[in-house]
Amino acid sequence: MRKLLSFTLLAVGCGGVSSPPEPHLIPGGGIADGKISSNLNVYATDDESGAVISSASVRVGASSDPAACVALTDSTGLAKFDSKTCPTLKGPATVTVSATGYAPVTWIGANGVNMTIALRNLNPPPVDTATASGTIAGWDSLPTPPTNHQTLALVGYSQSDTLGDRANDIAQGMRTVTVLTVPVMIQSNVCVLNALVSDCNWSMKTRVGTQAHYALIVDQYNNMTPDDDSDDTFTITGWAIKRGLSPAKGDALAGETLEMIADADAQSFTASFASLPSGMNFMGAFPALELGDEGRVPLVAPALDLAHTTTRVPKTTGALAGARYSLIAQAQDAKDQATPSSLAWLHDVNVGATVQLASWLPPPSTIATTGGTFSFAAVPGATVQGGEIQDANGNRLWSVTLFDGSTSFTLPGLSPDPLPTGTLRFQASALLIPGIDVDNFKLDDARDKIAGIANDVVMFTR
Repeated sequence: MRKLLSFTLLAVGCGGVSSPPEPHLIPGGGIADGKISSNLNVYATDDESGAVISSASVRVGASSDPAACVALTDSTGLAKFDSKTCPTLKGPATVTVSATGYAPVTWIGANGVNMTIALRNLNPPPVDTATASGTIAGWDSLPTPPTNHQTLALVGYSQSDTLGDRANDIAQGMRTVTVLTVPVMIQSNVCVLNALVSDCNWSMKTRVGTQAHYALIVDQYNNMTPDDDSDDTFTITGWAIKRGLSPAKGDALAGETLEMIADADAQSFTASFASLPSGMNFMGAFPALELGDEGRVPLVAPALDLAHTTTRVPKTTGALAGARYSLIAQAQDAKDQATPSSLAWLHDVNVGATVQLASWLPPPSTIATTGGTFSFAAVPGATVQGGEIQDANGNRLWSVTLFDGSTSFTLPGLSPDPLPTGTLRFQASALLIPGIDVDNFKLDDARDKIAGIANDVVMFTR
């Protein structure tokens, strides 16, 4: 007996019996710490600020489950469940998080002891911004372009790594330049050089945080139709950059000088594109300069497409040492018709060879909303699928992610009901994220590995 007792104590001390993982928040959202057995910890956070949300309602159970467990998050954003208080607790689970002023999120087939689920604020506060102003070194030494041409510099700030981040799309103001004593309004973050004016006193609003400021310098040709911008062509002629910036909210960075990158420090970037998915007739693509913590510089001018597959980009030397390139391409129904769509993202591409986009992720098909059930056909190769209930303008009202391979769902009843009556949209989506374990991931890491996002939409009346 003494030997047996000693063995038992030794087994416990060596991990024969272990305590459940401690609750911990996963920055950005995600799932961790093994499959659900008798414990579940759910944190609710704001998907933009990362702040925890207290008094959020967390529901564990399928939409039809009459014994679903419900708890409110505490001041740390945490709701805890165990098999004593929630006898039906087991994994995989359906978890729904809702909070006043936020679009609910439902995860179906989620299976991890610790989950952090980020909610989108329905009325988010204004994006924190700073301002910057300056010039481009050597602008006044550039040659005057020929008739019907002008040189433009499009000044911008590097984007954050989050697709759809509102901070990546800050509206810019206007400024005045004088042309033969006549004041002319142009966008504030543009420099212009032509036979009548040379002005590079740019200013812009920028996001906060670590970033770079850059300029794409292009030749604009009006195609002999000065009153019609639709047929203008843009040819990249240079770039300028300033790195190592980190403005805080309200900062004013004045007197910046963006340094030009010599043409000798540039190289060709050539891409090839697979045929577009069925039902899509338009695409655009661009190389993106990946600067690590400083974010991403989208080299959007000129855009690449099936007929235009080569551009020039800076080499990753000198001021750009350590940078990498990716290729981001978007296919859609038409230039003015955003769905169906398929986004392809090639990471760490080799600029020294043709960058090949060999295939597109097809969008979900057979999308239906019947009797409160939302469904779609499975997309071959997709890592996860899901959908959003949106208002008529495409704003998120409820987000659903299916981790278990299922292709239909019904929404649990919430009080108050977050969905209005009238015409709504159901957007079905598929994501391709190679190397991600859906039972153990961080959303921030998953974003860096996204290779494809495809979606389509149907309208319905509620």
